[in-house]
Amino acid sequence: MKTEHFYEDQIEQAAKLIQEGKTVAFPTDTVYGLGADARNEEAVQKIFTAKSRPADRALTILLSDKEMINQYAKNIPKEAFLLVNHFWPGPLTIVLEAKDNLAPAVTAGLKTIGMRMPADPIALKFIETCGIPLATPSANLSGRPSPTTAEHVLVDLEGKIAGIIDGGETDSGIESTVLDLSNPEKPIILRPGAITKGQIERLLAKKVITNEKKSTNKKEEKHYQPLIPIYLVQSDWPEAFEQMKEEKVALLASEEVIEKYGKVAIDSYSLGKKKAIKEAQKSFFKAIRILEKSEATVILVELYPENEASAAYLNRLEKAAAGKII
Repeated sequence: MKTEHFYEDQIEQAAKLIQEGKTVAFPTDTVYGLGADARNEEAVQKIFTAKSRPADRALTILLSDKEMINQYAKNIPKEAFLLVNHFWPGPLTIVLEAKDNLAPAVTAGLKTIGMRMPADPIALKFIETCGIPLATPSANLSGRPSPTTAEHVLVDLEGKIAGIIDGGETDSGIESTVLDLSNPEKPIILRPGAITKGQIERLLAKKVITNEKKSTNKKEEKHYQPLIPIYLVQSDWPEAFEQMKEEKVALLASEEVIEKYGKVAIDSYSLGKKKAIKEAQKSFFKAIRILEKSEATVILVELYPENEASAAYLNRLEKAAAGKII
């Protein structure tokens, strides 16, 4: 399959592919997504095939208008409208009870559906031009780092998808917060993101639970992992390098750490100033894709202090490292 390349002024051509039941990757405010007609089972199955995505992993649908939640969700609690009016368009996915008008593969047998309205102008124009909700996971092979540029998408999926809209680098660089509101008395954050627990709690005036309910994944899988291993560094840096003395080490850390230890590594990438967590989040997926192409055999990554602001970054980092700590 040839993957057609489009730009912002060619959105109508890309939308035509969606309307024909094909798949198109496009930028959002978080990471690049891979879209297909969420009502068309055959089209949605092409997402799973292209990504090598397990069939039991439900998909999110992206909308171009806040009112569209009424078309695809039922028994919508008042809390959902509060969140939509405050955070949409933006990096918040809300999980609600699903109507039965979506392709079965989208919900993967669940009674709920995650919905989001992205804040990226290209994404919004594309969804609106398509005229339908788009079933949209991240546009990467399952288990790989999420894509924040068109180049990342093409490394994983060129020849496996019908088209891609190149909109440059995404703004956030990390996926949306996922909030399960199917039981409004017990809101649960299934995945942390740019919208924090505190922001949601203040708006809803109620406690929000974090990670106490399993996500839609029915088995443990790889997430965000580059081609070479990542190790989280909890020990002193000299000790970490000593433990890895038989390896070719790439360093992914703050400017302060790289300034001090960068010469010990064969390659390095700065996550910005130590307290600049937003910069670290935006850089993380891009950085590990760059470092995996170096001559390094391992990547050592700095752990940032654990707090509400760093929750999303640490969540992705820990999954990418798959528990490997030194």
